[in-house]
Amino acid sequence: MMRNSCLVILALLLPVMAFANDNPALRDPVPMPLVTGTEEVNAPVFMPPYPGLIPNGADLVGDTVTIGTTWYESQHNGTIGRMLEKDANGYLQFVWMNGTNSGSTDRHVYYNYMDAEGIQGYPGFGTPVESSTRAGYTVMDVDHGGICFPGFHQSATNANFHTAVGADFFPHQGAFLISEPPWIMEGGTDIQAIWPRMMYDSEQVLHIIATHSHGVAAHPQRQWYITGEYNPLTYMVEYDAEWQLVGWTNDIAADVATSEVSNRVATAWMYCLDPAFPDTNAAATYSQMNNDVHMMIDDDGVDLNFENYFNLTQFHVANPLWLPDTTLANMDTIRAYTDLNLFIDQDDWVHCAFTCRSYFELEGGVSYWHPSIIWHWSEQFPGEFQTIHNAFDDWDWNYVDCGAWQVKAQNPSLGQDPETGYLYCMYHVYDVDTTALSAAGWPSGEIYISMSQDAGQNWSQGINVTRTVTPNGAPAGQCWSELTPSMAKLVDGACHIMYVVDRDAGFVVQTEGSWTFNGVKYHTVSVDDIPSTPLVPQWPEPGSLPLHVEHGPAVGIPGAGRYEIASDFDLAQNYPNPFNPSTTIQFTLDQVSNVTLQVYNLKGELVSTLANGAYGTGQHQITFDASGLASGVYIYRLDDGLRSISKKMLLIK
Repeated sequence: MMRNSCLVILALLLPVMAFANDNPALRDPVPMPLVTGTEEVNAPVFMPPYPGLIPNGADLVGDTVTIGTTWYESQHNGTIGRMLEKDANGYLQFVWMNGTNSGSTDRHVYYNYMDAEGIQGYPGFGTPVESSTRAGYTVMDVDHGGICFPGFHQSATNANFHTAVGADFFPHQGAFLISEPPWIMEGGTDIQAIWPRMMYDSEQVLHIIATHSHGVAAHPQRQWYITGEYNPLTYMVEYDAEWQLVGWTNDIAADVATSEVSNRVATAWMYCLDPAFPDTNAAATYSQMNNDVHMMIDDDGVDLNFENYFNLTQFHVANPLWLPDTTLANMDTIRAYTDLNLFIDQDDWVHCAFTCRSYFELEGGVSYWHPSIIWHWSEQFPGEFQTIHNAFDDWDWNYVDCGAWQVKAQNPSLGQDPETGYLYCMYHVYDVDTTALSAAGWPSGEIYISMSQDAGQNWSQGINVTRTVTPNGAPAGQCWSELTPSMAKLVDGACHIMYVVDRDAGFVVQTEGSWTFNGVKYHTVSVDDIPSTPLVPQWPEPGSLPLHVEHGPAVGIPGAGRYEIASDFDLAQNYPNPFNPSTTIQFTLDQVSNVTLQVYNLKGELVSTLANGAYGTGQHQITFDASGLASGVYIYRLDDGLRSISKKMLLIK
């Protein structure tokens, strides 16, 4: 099937006429506050019991069970990370941030587990991981024979928060010993390196990335990296002597992934494209929406060098030379926004799923209210981006605000079923139907799952697995809003998901909605209930969108330094060759081009057109299926109108 690169053609849903500043479809770029957990929020409190177990007519896909509770519904600001895993013994292990009272004055990290028979260790409630003054924003990994290692930040010995890691005394016990990496000191003061994301590698080294919290919204933040190793004699994690600077960001979006079949480690984060960023002048603030995704992949997992990062997205900033045509001058009108997820599959390929929202630079950095796209990129097909979910269907008429740091489709989480090799992506979608908003006007979240049978080149249209529609104008206690979901990396015939069910839509810690007592849910969905079709349209199919505009400069293959940047017009030998019945043909373009890739028999007769259209700079792969052809020699020819290359291939049946 023909597949074109997404690195081509058209500005993203930008009206032909220039925007007016009073266009109701656009929102101003108001800086979003960075919530650390120190906040005490005075908001209305609605105590349980709440009506109904599930909304009338709800038809869940799969099964759910309550594993815990929390008043503090918001689990993370941006990238969520992994909050559950399934270990080799068949146990599911969970961590979450538990606000044990309203107002956020008491907040801790909690743990629960479920054995292979579905029996919980701490039924419906969980057990605390730490005994600090306050703690939260937790992720986890499982290693060393099933030991759970929660990562979080806590305020223990002074007012500042610091990254911490717990280690269960034995697998599935819930008795944790807590350690903190060395503090980062500046001018005799410890700074807050918090919101950790972490994962163990195949050598049992723990890789941690944390972000500096300075308390000023939209001010540049540093990101830090450190490793640790579990000492079974002390039952605690021991760390490097000091943290390593990763770089700068304006969003809490960093993530880390490790390989289970090699020593590879991947890290990614968002980098602001504002011209002066990251000037740290005390008065300087920058856009939280104007971001590229930066990535670094290390093959041996030792001495990571973050100067070897590459720019994954390479968005084109505005070019005033195109004015007065604002459609052309705005160049790319989407940007990476606040969350991403990294995953290394069983064949050792790095995958990144990330969220983009609209961004109009020449209009002062405004955006549409909530439209977004979840994209996928794979190291296996480095010149292409695939759409997982396109939530730009209502940009011109629906002005529902999803809340601080929120867009309509977001929070992707990737996993793989080792039996089939299929990839799965769980993500979060707000129901912005104007007849399904809370009494305060906030939309409720739903959980979706999409799957790919071809290593991420195509994705099925996501299925809503929660379907808990909030009644129109629902007061606090009657909303059904699934929030901050996380999925286990392992898909073993079922996707394993956890999330919070917020009984009043909106994040109360961002002054949205009211305090409610919310369940933390474990949700299992059989892969048999996740349809593989219909597929999400990929560019240039009807209904699809590209990542980049065609009138921008040529974009190199993501991963410069790891992949050769395209500088030639080239056609590779098909592989395998000879073949039966299918083979892969790869070609490289040095510029955006309209090309044809066609197959002829030795009589010169055209037998198949594999490509006919616009392709972006870089490498492209197309599969040729010759099931309907006879054995023999065939010629395949690449032509861009000015140049052509032909090669032979042999079909043997």
